[in-house]
Amino acid sequence: MKILVPTDFSENAFLAARYAAEIAKKYHYSLHIIHFYTAVSSGFDENELEEGREESDLLKADLTIKEWVGRLQAQYPDIPISYNNDRGLLEEALPKQAKREDYVAIAMGTTGASANKNIFWGSNTALIVAKSPIPVIVIPNIEQITTEIKKVGLLTNFKQEELTTLQEFVHIFKQEIDVALIHVYKESESVTSVNNRLDSWGFNVDEFSAVRQTNKLIAPTLKEDKDQDTIPEVISKLIDVQDIDIILVSKTRKTFFERLFTSSVSKAMTLKLQKPAFFGKSL
Repeated sequence: MKILVPTDFSENAFLAARYAAEIAKKYHYSLHIIHFYTAVSSGFDENELEEGREESDLLKADLTIKEWVGRLQAQYPDIPISYNNDRGLLEEALPKQAKREDYVAIAMGTTGASANKNIFWGSNTALIVAKSPIPVIVIPNIEQITTEIKKVGLLTNFKQEELTTLQEFVHIFKQEIDVALIHVYKESESVTSVNNRLDSWGFNVDEFSAVRQTNKLIAPTLKEDKDQDTIPEVISKLIDVQDIDIILVSKTRKTFFERLFTSSVSKAMTLKLQKPAFFGKSL
């Protein structure tokens, strides 16, 4: 079984690949690194001739990926790592690739190379999350991020898909975990009612043999700022102050991820993901 890791050869992509390698090492997976190129791929000087451009792109990518994977393999000599280049747009080609072999998940960074490289991973990552036939693990661009997972945060709106996502996570990570049920409610709702509902819903999570214990993280939306998309912000604050190692997001909550990477028009503010996130597959 393999973890599929796309790369644009950036340092951010390398951080994501290292995270994937740590997972592979701990849970006995192999890695497959893939780079997608197009006829207008970046990394080339403007004065390069258009004639033979695609061949030039591929030749350069072949050399770069060999060096890039060699650097990763040197750090993880015991992990089987395969790689290839392919033509296509990342957000279209990667979900197709994910269907072809025994991949358990895609692992990728929140952002890749700089904007002048013509690869905008923030938006692409959201598109891949929405299209992927297998779970997607999204890793923030943080140098010293831990791969040790003791506690997961499950975003919940009391939907069946959330239990499916938890099941997918347990199948891949094969370990016992604590689960924090994260729920944001409207200020008009009764806190007692929300807590009672979470207690009832928590029984479904407690049924998982891998779950040691559950607890609740709740907070109201913020009425005072009508222009701000408060649900992602409230969730981000809850997660930041808690000892959560990875966030679980089901397909019903994928708009949350898209909002994390969409600047507010009024605030010009982008919320940054500070913890890895595990997104359930798209059906």
